[in-house]
Amino acid sequence: MERGPTDVYVSQFRPMKKAFAGSQERTYMKLIVDRTTDRVTGIHMLGADAPEIIQGLAIAVTAGATKRDFDSTMAMHPTSAEEFVLMREPVRRHG
Repeated sequence: MERGPTDVYVSQFRPMKKAFAGSQERTYMKLIVDRTTDRVTGIHMLGADAPEIIQGLAIAVTAGATKRDFDSTMAMHPTSAEEFVLMREPVRRHG
């Protein structure tokens, strides 16, 4: 499968529920977006609740969600999942 140019969005943080408990545990999230079509082509997450969050986002990716769809989704605060709809600037560009 040929791929076009991509943008990579990344977020790293300490989840609020972990920080309040004094934990140093961190969460890492990444969105991969096809720059030509704006479609989200990949989502990665390491950290607490990753399986539950990724399962829901897998539906969005399979349905063809775009970065614009993510950007226009209201963030549910305070949750770790809100970070996926708050990433605004790519940290890397390929192609």
